[in-house]
Amino acid sequence: MKLKVKMLKDEYWYGGDTNIGFFTPLSRKSVYYANNTIVRSYGQSNTLWISSKGRVIYSEKGYKTTFFLGLITCTSKKAEIKLYEAEYKTLKGAYLYAVQNFMKPDGKHPNSIMFKIPQYCTWIQFEHNQTQENILNYAKSILDNGMPAGELIIDDGWQIQFGEWDFDPAKFSDAKKMCNELHQLGFKVILWICPFVSQKSKHYEYLVNNNLLVKDKENNIAMRDWWNGTDAILDLSNPMAMTWFTDYTKKIIDEFGVDGFKQDAGDAMYYKDDDVTYGSVDANTQSKLWAESAIDFDFNELRACFQFGCRGVAQRLADKSHKWGILGLGALLPNTLTQGITGYLYGCPDMIGGGQIGDFKNKNKSSFDNELFARYAEASCLMPMMQFSLDIWTINEELKNICLKTIDLHTKYSDYILELVKHASVTGEPIVRYMEYEFPNKGYQNITSQYMLGNDILVAPVLDKCHTTKMVYVPEGKWQYQDKIYSNEVVIIPAPIDELVYLTRVKED
Repeated sequence: MKLKVKMLKDEYWYGGDTNIGFFTPLSRKSVYYANNTIVRSYGQSNTLWISSKGRVIYSEKGYKTTFFLGLITCTSKKAEIKLYEAEYKTLKGAYLYAVQNFMKPDGKHPNSIMFKIPQYCTWIQFEHNQTQENILNYAKSILDNGMPAGELIIDDGWQIQFGEWDFDPAKFSDAKKMCNELHQLGFKVILWICPFVSQKSKHYEYLVNNNLLVKDKENNIAMRDWWNGTDAILDLSNPMAMTWFTDYTKKIIDEFGVDGFKQDAGDAMYYKDDDVTYGSVDANTQSKLWAESAIDFDFNELRACFQFGCRGVAQRLADKSHKWGILGLGALLPNTLTQGITGYLYGCPDMIGGGQIGDFKNKNKSSFDNELFARYAEASCLMPMMQFSLDIWTINEELKNICLKTIDLHTKYSDYILELVKHASVTGEPIVRYMEYEFPNKGYQNITSQYMLGNDILVAPVLDKCHTTKMVYVPEGKWQYQDKIYSNEVVIIPAPIDELVYLTRVKED
């Protein structure tokens, strides 16, 4: 099946995989290839391309797309691909058409605390060395430095084995007591979890004997390589496997008082279309089912997903490097904007400073880029969520004060963010929006260096090292930053290291 589409004059196309959103939008000058037949990027994906002229390309299954100097060619062996025309010939018109026809909102959203208070993940701080002592000391450090208690995510390493989701007694002498203490300190306790199952797990034989694991095309248990080794993987197309997983997680919640889960992995790339599964599903569908398993948790987080737009789960961006540019901070805005325009509304930027453990492992804090930490915190703090990991508030007083300042700013607008969250759960509208989405046909089609938070706040963080000013594209109307009003102009605004440039709409009487 093939679809060919000629791009219109001044037409831009948005969509694709969120992890490489920095390649978009695409114009008649673009040469670009995308393939989500099986999603192979670490992030969310949808089967949507949406244009600034109100057009939508959609399929029920993943497909290949080539943009070549004004011609779009889509091919698939899985399902038909179609072009649709929205009534309103704008990016917003195209997006809302896609929402109404292909991804109607489910009316759900994650717990409000996830949007109102910063999150703290122990991954960069401890990697796999998750212990009761480390986690309690980390939580106390947060409070001792004047930061608020919020969601505390205990990352990979707390468990006995993959698929044996019990606290490792060698690391946790009394996990129940720890969870109680964290709750008393004001934290919500979240545990990292994945769909992989180690052969060392005490549940492995049960899962094999009951056909709850994915098999390869030779009908053997599929052992798949991933970043933690080689393991089996749950076949969530089997209702018994889904029940086993959900019952296990409920047991953890009941036994320890855990509040929710960070559901990692689940990427389509770890499955194959010719796998033997209960539901005879393809690789992308297994990834979608992993997301389905998270929907009923009050506190949830996914990092990989397929075709799950406008559903009530938090979607964190894939790990970024501790770098400037598109491998690090430079990807934060365009990838978050791509999340929004493909229906992944409740976006969480990566851990502040980056989430690639190799950039931090066995290194002294003095070797890190404090300016990057500061600008990352500023770029994140007016997004729906912000997430710390490394205890950068202990590096020096300046960085601690910037952490506190960005948290104060997030708190200041948390009620507004929550209004947008609730609005998104009903309408499907993005929380973080392209300039083109809010101000169509004004020449903003290609701008990804700033974003709209709803329709009343324009956020323009510094994204380049050693820059102390920010070029801002100010739309029509009146927009205030500090004591100045701007309107319909391009302006250079001072941006010292401890300042985030953001403009608020001045309401007309």
